[in-house]
Amino acid sequence: MKINKAYKFRLEPNAEQQIILNNLVGSARFVWNQMLAISFEMFAKNEFINATNLVNKIMVLKNNPDFDFLRTHANAVSLQQKVRDLASAWSRFFDPKVHARLKENKRSFENPSFLS
Repeated sequence: MKINKAYKFRLEPNAEQQIILNNLVGSARFVWNQMLAISFEMFAKNEFINATNLVNKIMVLKNNPDFDFLRTHANAVSLQQKVRDLASAWSRFFDPKVHARLKENKRSFENPSFLS
């Protein structure tokens, strides 16, 4: 009999680790938004861009001197995975076989969130 177990861990990074994590998350979000903009541009031209071509565009961003932080603060694997996640979400959005699912809002009172 197979038994599945789950473990829950709470990360408590120190100040230096917090800065590194913030840089990684910020870089991933930046790449997601840039690739989403490219996907919208291609969609407006009635063209489709796949994950491989989007991953290749990461190098274009990294070589741009305005986005030098992508070379110094970002992990290439995490950026590539974000692009693959975006390509998967984009293709599922246009897939007629996939029906939209409404996400349940499960709010925890132990960890409230504050919106501005």
